[in-house]
This record gives sequence, structure tokens and C-alpha cells, in this order.
Amino acid sequence: MKNVNLIGAAALLVSCTLMACGDSSSGPELSKSPEQSKEEILAEYSVAYEFDNPANIGQDFFGKNDAQLDKGLPALQLENDCLVLDGTSGLRIPLSDSFKSPYFVVEVRFMATDTLPLSNIFSADPPGAEVDGWMIRLDGSELRFHIRGAGDWEIFSAGKISLNEWHTVRVEFTSADMGELTVMGYDLKIFLDGNESVSKTLYSDAANLKFDLGIGYDPHHQSRYDDRFFIGKIDYIRYGNR
Repeated sequence: MKNVNLIGAAALLVSCTLMACGDSSSGPELSKSPEQSKEEILAEYSVAYEFDNPANIGQDFFGKNDAQLDKGLPALQLENDCLVLDGTSGLRIPLSDSFKSPYFVVEVRFMATDTLPLSNIFSADPPGAEVDGWMIRLDGSELRFHIRGAGDWEIFSAGKISLNEWHTVRVEFTSADMGELTVMGYDLKIFLDGNESVSKTLYSDAANLKFDLGIGYDPHHQSRYDDRFFIGKIDYIRYGNR
């Protein structure tokens, strides 16, 4: 299910077609890559939630950034190595230096079974204004990446998703070649199911995070908290510094 080399968008297209959580609705069959060890699969990442350990649902494969269930939230379940979210719960990730790089890559494989107005899939969504942050979020059925460094939120659409089907989103935020310009630039690329949907140069990073991250919900209980839950399944979440 998760035995694919995911380095780059071309490999991502292959990964989107593999069976996950006992489901094969990801698209037409393509040739699969040779078997690899988990270490090889995750070589470009520094944090990985594979959701394959029922005894520790929020386990980070690298052992440094385990996600936690907040007190008072309903317990979560795994189904065939996938996290199941019903719109009432999620996982909190305590902030660490692992997430404070100006350059990063994030990849998430998910299936939405219903939509809410502001469904957080994986987010560093800070409470209040003028704090760095970013989030992969479903706004209705539209998958968007939100990022805020200096200034207001900038919002980029990866496209609309279909319910009850697997999708893979990959966000790459890397240093841009600005030529002779003296300003710093950052290349943002977003891929949905292997297709590049966003390519943009930004002029500030979002490295100065100050609050915990969330999987499937808003751990800071901001306004419209009930609208921010993700409903569906998550196969994996992988994050790496670039």
C-alpha cells in the first residue's frame, strides 16, 4: 500500500494509483515500483505518520514527533492502516524545531467521505493574526493550501476533489533562484494526484511557527471550530525539511 518511491511529482503519479486501505479507486493501473524498505520510501522526510500501529495511532515513524489525542476528544480508530476521522476528533502535534524550516515538503494521501466549510487535513493554523502558518485544507470540495509569513494569508487552489476516492496532495516549498535580485524568493509547487496545479514564487517563508499543529481538526478551537474537522480517511502524512 505504501511501498512507492515518492520523490518528485513523476513518482507521485505512480503512488496515487496504488491500492490503499483495501481500496483500489485511485485511478487506472500503472506499473508498480520494486519493493522498497520503509526507510527507502521515507528517505526524503523527517516526520512521517503512517497510521499502521493501533497501539500508538499518532506514532511518528522517526520517533520524534508523535501526535496526541487531546483530552476530552473521542478516541480514534485505524482501519487497514488508515486513520479514520468522523468529524468529531483529530490529533495534536506538539510544535518542535522539526517544523520550523523555511523550506519543506509535505505529502498527504487522503479520502474525504463528506465535506465541511473549513476541513483541516494537516495544518499549522495559528490562533490570531500576524503569526506564521500554513495548512492543507478542504474548503468545501476544493483542496487549498494556505500560507502566511509576512502579511496576510495567501491561498492557492489545488483543484476540486471527489468524495469517496483516494487523492494525494504534495506541497513543495523551496528556495527560488532570484537571479541578480537581492530579495529572497521561495518556489511553491503543489501537485494533486500527480498533476502540477500551482507554481508560484513567494517572497516570505512561514518558518516562525509558534503553535502546535493539527491532523484532521483545529487544536486551538478557533472560531467556526465545528466547521474545521476533516471527515474521511488519511493513509499517511509525510513532512520533510528541504
